[in-house]
Amino acid sequence: MKKGKAAFVLFLLLFMMVFLNADQMVMSPNIGEIEAEFGITKADIGLIQGSFTIVGALISLLWGFLADKYSRKLLLLFSVLVGEIPCFLSAFVQTFPQLFLARALTGIGVGALFPVVFSYAGDAFKESQRAKVNSFLSTAISLGAIVGMVIAGFTGTSLGWRTPFIIVSLPNIVLAFLFFAFAEEPKRGAAEVAVGELVDQGINYIGKVRLSDYKNLFKVKTNLILFIQGILGTIPWGAIPYYLVNFFETSKNLSKESATLIFIFFGVGNVLGIFFGGLIGGLLYKKKPAYMPLFSGIMTVIGTFVALLALNFPPIEGAGGFVMLGALGMVAAASASMTGPNMKTMLMNVNPPENRGRIFSIFNLTDSLGTGFGQFFAGTLATAVGSLGVAMNVSALFWLPCGLILLTAALAFPRDIDHLHRKMKEAAQTMEKEK
Repeated sequence: MKKGKAAFVLFLLLFMMVFLNADQMVMSPNIGEIEAEFGITKADIGLIQGSFTIVGALISLLWGFLADKYSRKLLLLFSVLVGEIPCFLSAFVQTFPQLFLARALTGIGVGALFPVVFSYAGDAFKESQRAKVNSFLSTAISLGAIVGMVIAGFTGTSLGWRTPFIIVSLPNIVLAFLFFAFAEEPKRGAAEVAVGELVDQGINYIGKVRLSDYKNLFKVKTNLILFIQGILGTIPWGAIPYYLVNFFETSKNLSKESATLIFIFFGVGNVLGIFFGGLIGGLLYKKKPAYMPLFSGIMTVIGTFVALLALNFPPIEGAGGFVMLGALGMVAAASASMTGPNMKTMLMNVNPPENRGRIFSIFNLTDSLGTGFGQFFAGTLATAVGSLGVAMNVSALFWLPCGLILLTAALAFPRDIDHLHRKMKEAAQTMEKEK
């Protein structure tokens, strides 16, 4: 694609990610109203959101395999439509089972899109560009959660909890068809070391998709490390943002609007952390690949302790306390979120093109299991002990082992990069012979 067209396509892709991920948080500010209407508890709310996440993760396994074999453009269009139609219909449910089903089906679109997008990006952008692109994509995902929360938080009171589902679902239908019309399907291997030039000359990349390759994915040590830390690290990312507005309403006696403003502080920190974390990680990667996981692990550990300070902040008195709490939340979210885009870059740079859809689908599964468990865990623990604050603090502590495990990737990551480069050079030699 020409530079201008590529920028437009990336722009469409980013906005699709924003709106589709807005679906995830669109219930959160109105949890109290939903509980009251259907006569349910926070454990039920956690079950709804957990099913949303886990169903999407399981579907992403299938979509990851398909993304490694078929057109990412077509799969992306279908993923968005499958996700947004149930999201729209969530506004019209009349019973708790209907709401549960609609949210579970919406999760299909979010889960399916994840491996497709990152498989597409891996072939559309070269190794030197991926950190920046992943920074943009990861920022869009995070920004989507904020958009969903803000729309629901500021329209739920006046228009009801149902209207936000309509607002976040309709724009993506238009964006998806625009993407399908203007985007080009990238050739597999076109962005790789050694084989990329041959693919540009019209020689087909020789990598094949085989079901037996699934077991080989776990032989890459970087993959295994990132899977383990992903489960641990996403537990607080599932629990804290989802219950944050309700937590500040009930424990700090804030209005819904004020609690939503505090959430925005957290959200802005999250977006800034992802964006600048990806850029800093990319600069460190160019100096020495091992610096990327070291940086990610250190920032995650720092984020743990700052998050605990924010969650245990004393009752707010005046504007000064409000601003200080917001600032703590911003720093906590920024520190903990710097890992996200760098993990995606690490996965892209140690796995060959024919495996990227599947590796991202498995990563999404572990990521989603952690997120879904975090939402269910926090809701269940809060119901059991009668304190959402206890549940939030326990959830935040899962970031600590996550950060420590990330540090070990500093040894495995450079070796796995070298192994992939050797594999691509061997593939290039085979392709040269088949000219």
